[in-house]
This record gives sequence, structure tokens and C-alpha cells, in this order.
Amino acid sequence: MLQKLVQNEYTELRKENEMRESTLNKRNQDILRQVCARMTAYTCNCYEIEMIRKDLIGMAARAESQGHDLGQVMGCDPDEYCRQIVVDIDRGSPLDYVSTWYPRFYLIYAAFNTVSLIISGGTVNSNLIHQLVSPFLFLLWMCLCAWMHRVGHRLSLRFGVWIELGWNILLIAAFIWLCFMTNKLLNLYSVPMSLWLVVPYQLALAAASQYWQNSRYNRYARNHPWREQPQQ
Repeated sequence: MLQKLVQNEYTELRKENEMRESTLNKRNQDILRQVCARMTAYTCNCYEIEMIRKDLIGMAARAESQGHDLGQVMGCDPDEYCRQIVVDIDRGSPLDYVSTWYPRFYLIYAAFNTVSLIISGGTVNSNLIHQLVSPFLFLLWMCLCAWMHRVGHRLSLRFGVWIELGWNILLIAAFIWLCFMTNKLLNLYSVPMSLWLVVPYQLALAAASQYWQNSRYNRYARNHPWREQPQQ
């Protein structure tokens, strides 16, 4: 029952891709990972990336049967290949990227708080204001991460990996500063509440965001199907 709740066209496609990719040799698997990692710099639509991955797995399998590898079939390195195909890619929005991470985060968060309750005997309290604000802060942070990752990759292509490293360090520093300032501000308006009330709230957030992911990617898949269509 739970498995059906978290399944959608995107997760089904990703699961099939992982199974098919595991049959390839290590060289081709490495090339596939490089291409998919670079594609996140051009699109936030994870379904679109899995569609490209599906096509590349087919190309790699055919190449292996002929004694070649995926890099030879592509005819260029992963960076150049991504630049060539980016014109035909649906760019999506940061919400596409966020919807794939949001449910997992709140499930883990709820599980962590449940363990805390068990260890403490149910006496742990939390800040009501913090719990109400944190989902929106996390959404903002995920959107910011998606944007900064794309910028970082483009800087790497133009100026090299050291510039990208510096950009990522700046991202981490900004995250730490944001967390510090947010906690400092929220502590000024502390309203205590039992953690027993927090866990159901977080589970509801996980369920709602999973429904959001299912609806978003199933709707997209109706216009961009990945399954083999029956012959008319």
C-alpha cells in the first residue's frame, strides 16, 4: 500500500533505468553518471533527465554488443554532449527538483523526531513558530540549491573546476549563515509545543509533497510518455 503511494511515472522510469544500467559495464556506467550529473545544470525536470538516461542506456547497450563504449557513440565528452542536446530539453522549474527531495526529507525528519520521543519518554518540546516556518525555508533553500548548482556548473565549463569549488564553498557558507540567523530570529518568538504534535505535522507534509510529486510528474508523463506505445 505504501509503495503505491510513492510510485509515479518518474519513480517507475528511474527504477527501470537503474535496473537496466546495472547490466552495463563500469565504463559506460561512469559516462552515464557524468552526463546525468551535468544535465542538472540545464534542467530541473528530473523526469526529463531520466528520459535522456533511458535513451543513453539503450545506446550504451548497443555499443557494448559491438565492442564499443558510450563515449565513442556520443562522439564527444559529456560536457559537449549536454551542450548539443540542451536545446531540445524542457527546462522545468526549481519546483520539479524540489518535489523529488521534499517527501524524503520530511519522512526522515519525522522518523528522527519519533526516535527522540522514544528515547526521552515523550517529554521533548519544540518551537511552534520554527515548525510552521521551516517547511517554507526548506523549500526556499532547495530552490536556491538548484539555481546555484546550475550556476556552478556553468562557471566550471567557462573558468574551470577551481572556480566551481569556490562557488560551492560560498554556497555552504551562505547555508550556515542562513541557518544561524534563522534560528536566532525564531528563538526570539519561541512558543513551546509537544513533539508529539510535530511528528503528525511532518508526516502530513511528506504525504502532501509526495502527492504533489505524483501529480506533477504523472501529468508531465501523459504528454511525454516513456513506455513503449502499442502499435495502432
